[in-house]
Amino acid sequence: MAKTRQFVSGETIIRENDIGETAYVIEQGRVKVTKKRGGRTVHLAELGPGGTIGEMSMIDEKPRSATVVALEDTILREVHRDDFSVALQSEADVAIHLLQVIFERLREADARIAELASYVQPEDEITQNPVSSADRGLYALLEAQTWDAEELLPKGGLWIKKFPFRIGRNSSDPLVHNDLSLDCKRPYQVSRHHVSIIRSEGKIGIMDRGSAWGSAIDGEQVGGKKGIREPVFFEPRGGILRLGNEDSQIKFHVKIEQKVKIGS
Repeated sequence: MAKTRQFVSGETIIRENDIGETAYVIEQGRVKVTKKRGGRTVHLAELGPGGTIGEMSMIDEKPRSATVVALEDTILREVHRDDFSVALQSEADVAIHLLQVIFERLREADARIAELASYVQPEDEITQNPVSSADRGLYALLEAQTWDAEELLPKGGLWIKKFPFRIGRNSSDPLVHNDLSLDCKRPYQVSRHHVSIIRSEGKIGIMDRGSAWGSAIDGEQVGGKKGIREPVFFEPRGGILRLGNEDSQIKFHVKIEQKVKIGS
């Protein structure tokens, strides 16, 4: 069964290459995830409440693939490998969340390898500035471009403040893991796991998540059967994002802005 653990700011939660049989779901606080590569420390992510760490080692019993350090006082729910099958029955919300993240990690693995080089920074720079200066304050506003898209978004559009930001079709499938779930009608243009909006080195773009029909940035096809598999980035001010094939009317205007702070 899951138990609660607390870590103070600066404390190491997971150390790269250690053996581990536990996964954690962040209940409160923030952590940073880093990895050693070529003598440097590579910043992979910052995670907050709802984020999950350590899930792969819990499943495959291999050494930890990254180091995780608390950025502030942090409270975690810990699930041990031996208790995972029990959690599937007694704490289904925790178990399903871990499975969602595991499947998402597998989908993103190839694209993440391609991106990894762009995240390389000196260790002291990461400690002082875990988000690169080019990315700090860089956000996107998702606005409807068509009537079909307008039905899927809140009035006034949707600010995207976290990255990657996962978009897919609304589904009762417990293994679907999205930040934005779209209520689409048949014939479906949007897959349950469709696309991620990503941010890297002062740019915002998209990465396919294994969608059936793919997406497009200003007409350039990404994912699907014939689209580009690597991340594709918008022009500095943004562009048009289409979800689905060339006939799809699910189109959004993505505005990119550099802001110090965005209100709730």
